[in-house]
Amino acid sequence: MGGMATLNKAACPFKGAQLVSEVLQAIANEEVTVELVIEPEEEKEWNKLVRKYHYLKEHRLVGESLRYVAKQNGKPIALLGWSSAAFHLRARDAWIGWTDLQRKSRRHFVACNARFVLLGPKSPDCAQMASQILSRNAERLSQDWQQRYGHPIALAETFVDPERFEGLCYRTAHWTEIGVTKGFGRSRIDFYQLHAKPKAIFLQPLLPKARQILCAPVMPKVWASCEPAADRLEYPLSGQQTKSLLQALEALRDPRRYHGWRHRKVASIVAIATAAMIAGNNSYLDIAEFAQSLDRNQLRSLRASRDRKTGQYLKPSESTIRRVIQALEPKELDRTVTAWLRSHLQDLGIAALVIDGQCLRTASKISGESIQLFTALEAQTKLVCRQIKIPSKRNEISSLKDLLEELDLRGALVSADAINTQKSTALHLVEEKQADYLLVVKANQPKLFEKLARLSMAPTGVFFPSGHHPGPGTWPA
Repeated sequence: MGGMATLNKAACPFKGAQLVSEVLQAIANEEVTVELVIEPEEEKEWNKLVRKYHYLKEHRLVGESLRYVAKQNGKPIALLGWSSAAFHLRARDAWIGWTDLQRKSRRHFVACNARFVLLGPKSPDCAQMASQILSRNAERLSQDWQQRYGHPIALAETFVDPERFEGLCYRTAHWTEIGVTKGFGRSRIDFYQLHAKPKAIFLQPLLPKARQILCAPVMPKVWASCEPAADRLEYPLSGQQTKSLLQALEALRDPRRYHGWRHRKVASIVAIATAAMIAGNNSYLDIAEFAQSLDRNQLRSLRASRDRKTGQYLKPSESTIRRVIQALEPKELDRTVTAWLRSHLQDLGIAALVIDGQCLRTASKISGESIQLFTALEAQTKLVCRQIKIPSKRNEISSLKDLLEELDLRGALVSADAINTQKSTALHLVEEKQADYLLVVKANQPKLFEKLARLSMAPTGVFFPSGHHPGPGTWPA
C-alpha cells in the first residue's frame, strides 16, 4: 500500500519490542511539556530570561502569580507568567455579566496571562507551537492555582498589543477577542495613567460553564467555599437580574387589603428581601438595614413606591417587610424565589440531591402542633428544590414519593439518612426516578449492617476497585 514500508526482521538489528520502545521514545522527546517553576533558583532564571527576551523587559507579576517553562527535548522553548486579573475591565465584566459586588468577591477566580515569550528564532509554525503550549498550560492552571492559593480558576484573560502582534497563537488556541482597553495602565496600586495604547482583550474559559458560575446570584458550593464574605449592605444583583427577579415575583398575590399602603407593590418588597438574603442578611432586622442602605438608582430598578408629596423613593421598614413576607403563602413564595434562582444555574449540570426531615420546634410551641418538614436540597448550590409538610399521621418513609414527585432526578445521586434506608426507597429511586442512591446503614438494622460489614472485609473487593480493597486485619477495630 502507498506510503507504507515493510520491515525485514532478518535484516533488522532490533527486536520488535525494542524498536517500538525506540519509536515511542523519539515521539516523547519531541513532545512539548509545560512545567511549573517552583524552586527559587528556577524562578531567578525565569526572571532573567523574561527580562532578556520579552519586549516589556519586566519580570514582576501582580498579586497571586505562577510561572511556567515549556520544554522540548529537555530544553526551554517558552516562558509563561500568570498573575491576578485586572481590577476593572469593562469589556470583560460585560462579557461575564457580573455585578460590581460579584467582581470584587470573585475576581480571584480569573487569572491573567501577563507574560508569554518564545525563546529562540521564529519559524513558520511558531504560532501553532505557541497555541499548543497555551493549551497545555491552560489544562493544568486551575489545579496548580488551587494547590498554591487554595482556590480554582474559572477564566483566563490576556492583553495583546495590536501594534506589535496579531494574537494569532491565542486565536489558534480558541481564545476569544472581546474588545479593547481604554489605554490606561496601572502605575501604582490605586492610580491609573493614560498611555494611549489600547490593548486587545482575549478571554479563555477554563471550564464549560465559567460565565454562569461567575455571574450566578449564588455560586455552586465548591466555588462559594472559596468566595470571601461580602459586605452585606452591598447590592448583589445586576440590572438584568433585578429585572428578571421582579418579573418572576409579579405572579405573587398581594395578601394585603389596600387601605392606603405606602408601599404598593408586593413584588418590590419581596425583591428587596431576596436581594438582601443573597447578600448574606438572614434576619428581618438585617434585611431592613439592607433596604435602608439602597440608593436612588437601586430603588428605582426595584420599582419601589414614591412619596406622593416629595417624589422620593420609599424604603420599606422592618415591620413592613416582616408583615408582607409573613402574610404570603409560604409554598408559593418558596417555589417562586427558588425557581428564579435555579433559572440562573440551570446550565451547571447539578445532579446531587440531599433529602432530610426536620421538626420546627418554635412553631410547634406556638401552634401546639408538631410541624415536620421534609426537604430536598441540592448539594452543590444549597438551594431547596422542594419542601413539603409531613401529615401528622405519616412519616418520612411514606412521604418520600410526594417529596420527589415533581423533580427530574434522571442520573442524579440522591443521599438520605438512615431512616430512609428502605427497600421501597431504593426501588423508587432506581426504577421510577432513574437515579442513584447513597443511603446510610446503622446498627439499628443489624442484619443489613452485618452483611455489609462482611462484604467490605471480603478478600475479593466488593466496594473497592480490584487490587485496592483492604485486606483482612487492616480495618480498625
